[in-house]
Amino acid sequence: VSTQSTGKMKNLVTGNTWLWERGQFMNRRYLMQDLYQRFLDGDGTVDEMPNDEDPFWDPPGEVLIGTSNAFLQALAYGIDFDEPIMVGDYKGEDQGKLNVMISPCDDKGNSLGEDYFIEDSSELLGKPYNYKVTIKSCDINESRFHVGSFIKYKLEGDEEHTVTPTVTKTLSPVFNHERVVRIDKVTQDTLDWFENSCITFLVYGCQEDRASDAKLMKMSTKELRQKEASSGALKTNALTRQLTKSSVADDSAPLKTEIIVLKRRNEILAKKEKRIQAIVTEWGKKAPEEQKFEPFYRAISAAAFNTGTMLRSAATVITQVIRAQKLVGSVAGSIGSGDNGSTTGQSNGTAPSAAGRVAGSKACVIM
Repeated sequence: VSTQSTGKMKNLVTGNTWLWERGQFMNRRYLMQDLYQRFLDGDGTVDEMPNDEDPFWDPPGEVLIGTSNAFLQALAYGIDFDEPIMVGDYKGEDQGKLNVMISPCDDKGNSLGEDYFIEDSSELLGKPYNYKVTIKSCDINESRFHVGSFIKYKLEGDEEHTVTPTVTKTLSPVFNHERVVRIDKVTQDTLDWFENSCITFLVYGCQEDRASDAKLMKMSTKELRQKEASSGALKTNALTRQLTKSSVADDSAPLKTEIIVLKRRNEILAKKEKRIQAIVTEWGKKAPEEQKFEPFYRAISAAAFNTGTMLRSAATVITQVIRAQKLVGSVAGSIGSGDNGSTTGQSNGTAPSAAGRVAGSKACVIM
C-alpha cells in the first residue's frame, strides 16, 4: 500500500477546497513567489490578473465529501442490509447520511423474499450466489454542495470504480442506483470477504466559483483568515466530541450488523414455530378418519425444512409422536379385541405389554 502526501487548498471567499499533490504545490509556490515580487515592485497588473494566471485559483471541480462503510456480514446469511450509514470526512466529522441496501437476489435482481435465510454460511460453498447493491439517497449537511453530488464505489475484483449519475441542485439527492453482482461459485475467500469486509462508498460533491456571502468579497485576506480561525476555534470542542463518536460508531458497526443478523434469524424461526403450531392445531380439529400420517408429515416437513436447520429436530420429534400415536391406537385395538387374560401380564410380574411401553415413551410424554 502506497502513501501519498497532499496539501489542502481552500478559497476563503467561496469555501471551495482542492487537494494538491506535492509537484503541483511546488509549481504553484514558484508562481506565488514571482507574484509577490511583482507586488513589491509596484506592478499594478497584479490586482487584475486573470484566473488562468492566478496561482491561487483552480477551476471548481469535484471534491470528496466523505466516505461510508457498509459491512457485508448479513449477506453470508441471506439477509438484507438496509440501514442509513454516516458519511464521515478525513477528520471524522459527520457530513451526512447515506441510505443504501445490500440484499441477496436471483440472477435477475429480484428479491428472494422475507423467508429466505441461511442458517450456516458454509451452506453457500460451491454454489452460485447473487446480491444487489442499491444506493437509494443521501442527505448532505454542507449547503455549498447543493450544486451536485455523486457516489463512487468498488467491489471485490473490480478494477475501476462504479460511478452513479450526478444529481444536481439538492442536498438530498435521490440516486436509485442498482447493481446486480453475480458470483458463479462461492469460495471460502468469498465467505471471508462477507464476514470481515465492507463496501466503501465515496461521496463526492460538485463546487461552483461563487461567493456564498457577498460580504466576504469586501474583506481583506487578513480579515478572512481571522474569520476562518475564529470559526475553527468554535468547532474544536465539537470536533473532539465528533471524533469520539465516530470512533465508537466505527467500532460498533460490525456489532450492529451482527445484531441485524440475529434479529432476522429470530424473526424467521418465530414464523416457523407459529406455522408448525397452526398446522398441529388445524390437524387436531380434523375428524379421526382424516388424521392421516403422511399428509401431516409432509406439511410439517415443508414448514421445518423451508429454510435453515433449527427446526429439523422438531420435525423429527413430531414424526416420532405421530408414529407412537398410531402404535397406541393399533395396540389398543388389539387389546380391546383380545381375551381378558391378555392384560394381566404386567400384574403377574411379566414383561410390560406394548401399550405399556408406548405409554411410557418420551414421545407420549411430549404429547
